[in-house]
Parts: sequence; C-alpha cells; structure tokens
Amino acid sequence: MRAKLYGHRGARGERPENTLEGFAYARALGLAGIETDIAMTADFVPVLHHDAALACGGLIKDLNAADLPGFIPTLAQALRAVPGVEWLLEVKTFPDQPGLSHTPALMVEKILPVLEGLPLERVRILAFDWTVLRAVAARAPDLPRVCLTAPGTAAARELWWGNGFSGMTLPHAVAASGAWGWAGLHEAMEASQIAEARALNLQLFAWTVNTGQDFHRLSPLVDGIITDYPSRFV
Repeated sequence: MRAKLYGHRGARGERPENTLEGFAYARALGLAGIETDIAMTADFVPVLHHDAALACGGLIKDLNAADLPGFIPTLAQALRAVPGVEWLLEVKTFPDQPGLSHTPALMVEKILPVLEGLPLERVRILAFDWTVLRAVAARAPDLPRVCLTAPGTAAARELWWGNGFSGMTLPHAVAASGAWGWAGLHEAMEASQIAEARALNLQLFAWTVNTGQDFHRLSPLVDGIITDYPSRFV
C-alpha cells in the first residue's frame, strides 16, 4: 500500500498557504486531496486561515468577511475553484483559549450548509477539539470525522477530547469517539499505535511529513500523508 498524498494548507512549503493559488497548485500536481483550516468571521462566513488572528493582530471572529485581506478565500470559494479533490477540513477552535473563535456548535452549524451537495468521499472533518466532531456527528452523522492529535492535546485529553477517555490508549480513544479516522503528528505515531488503529478499522493520516525518511517509514503504514512539500513525493 502507498499512502495518498495531501497538500498541507494547499502546499505551504511551495506556494502561499491556504490560498486559491496554493490549492490549484496542489490539484495540478495530481494530489489526492488538500488539507486546510476553517476559521469563521463575525458575520458567520467560513474562511480558510490557520491562525485565529491576522498578522495585524485582529481576530477573524471579530471581523466581517468583507474586511479580510483578499488572499483569504472563503470555504465556498475554494470548493468551487478546486473541484474533484478530497478536502481534509480542519475546524479551528481552541479549548485552551475559547475566546479566539466562535463556539464549536456555531462553527459546525455554519460550515455544514456550505458542504451540502459534496459527495461524502470528497470531504472529511478534522479537529483537535473533539467537541467539534461531536457537533458534526449530531448534525451530519454520515460525514466522515477524523480526530487530530498531538502530544500536547493527548496530555490534556479532558480539555481537548472531553470526558470518558481516561485510561484509554490513543487509538481506542479515537475509536470510542465514533470517528472514522485518526490524524497524528508523524513523529508521535508509534508502530504499536498504528497496528492497534488498524485493528480498530480506523483510517490513518500522518502530518506533517516533509522528509524522505519519514515518508518512506510511514507511507506503507498509513492511508494518507499530509505534507508541506508534495512535489517531493509525487
């Protein structure tokens, strides 16, 4: 098995991140899909930007979409401009700093209508904050959900994952959440965890894989590789 390739924030090592230019570049390379980040404006427009704040310091949640820099696309614009690829859509909320974003429930309420009409195999919802995934499950239970993890969020699992996961291995926690897949920080994905996740029938994604050594280690083991430098591996 050779893992599918996904461009991280489009292809942030090779083109401006989370831009239509970067997304089009990723599609032109023939990648399976694109990973990107969803924030939401004061007027409830889902837009694609990694950080909660702009470079000037203004929070996206406090600004209307019309007031954002022109290079920041809306989710709807990106889906129209770059059809025919898989979208790994990370919903950005911050349990440790909740004032940086709208609530998970409100984010999901406004994002899901934008996704209507997309085939299920073309979209996956990702989140470090598993409250987001529970909100998706309540409104769109058939939409594939992927638990994002990093050592920091795993160490504060009640904050990031919620109650009920104490004492579980990471793969079992993901499975117990009802998610379709697990996306882990590549250097933290141990062989034993990958084998356990496979036994639980989870889809596996590794982020962010940028070196040949990491790619060759993980590509036979996971379903998807998320990379800043997709041209290195096509």
